[in-house]
Amino acid sequence: MNRPETILDNAPSSVEAPEVLHRGTEARNGSNPRKELVREQLIDIAAQLFDSKGYAQTSINDIASAIGLGRSAVYHYFRNKEEILAALVEAEALEPSHQLQELIEQRDLTPSQRLRLAIVDGIKRRLTSGSRFLLLSRLEAQIPEELGPLYNQGRRDIYDFYVRCISDGIARGEFRPTDPKIAAFAVIGMANWTSRWYSPHGALSPQEIGEIIADFAMHGLTARDSAVTDETGVRAALQSMREQIDWLEKKLT
Repeated sequence: MNRPETILDNAPSSVEAPEVLHRGTEARNGSNPRKELVREQLIDIAAQLFDSKGYAQTSINDIASAIGLGRSAVYHYFRNKEEILAALVEAEALEPSHQLQELIEQRDLTPSQRLRLAIVDGIKRRLTSGSRFLLLSRLEAQIPEELGPLYNQGRRDIYDFYVRCISDGIARGEFRPTDPKIAAFAVIGMANWTSRWYSPHGALSPQEIGEIIADFAMHGLTARDSAVTDETGVRAALQSMREQIDWLEKKLT
């Protein structure tokens, strides 16, 4: 399946959430903390089984056995595996797009501020969601037909947000002129790739990693070719060159 084309070219402009997703959301509302914890564990276990065995080959019994519950106990949280997958899609594709929409509605933010917040918050969410993000990306081809348009729309909304932020930033002179669509792909790719190499045992926290990636993205969007033309600038450039030459000479002696 060529997912990028599906997300960007074939997603409908408006998608109604299927009934299974509505039921999953309703099941979560009003739940106590312990029930919510078990629910999240069920989603994690199911995602891993969907990835290793295949969605079609995974049964509720498999999920119940893996988490150490009886089949009837699982039904207190989800009616079937379709609801579990719908919850996974909601958490990893729909909730992020809703959060980005809230950023768009914050009129006091500049495009660059909005973009930076989106990058950092998105990476933090991605790196603290365990393996869900990677698992869902590998499950794309197995997503049932009724959930496919909803999943695609969530991904399309995220892409559109980045294109809009970058376009607005260019229009306001915050970013250098560039192709907003290609730039959006580049920024999203930088953020998405973190989940493939991040280790929770590493030296940097998700927040710190998000800030570093955001720095790279913002620098790439704001860097401009410039020439030093004023006398003060020329003198400063010459002084910097002398200092670098001095440093090299010391290293060579």
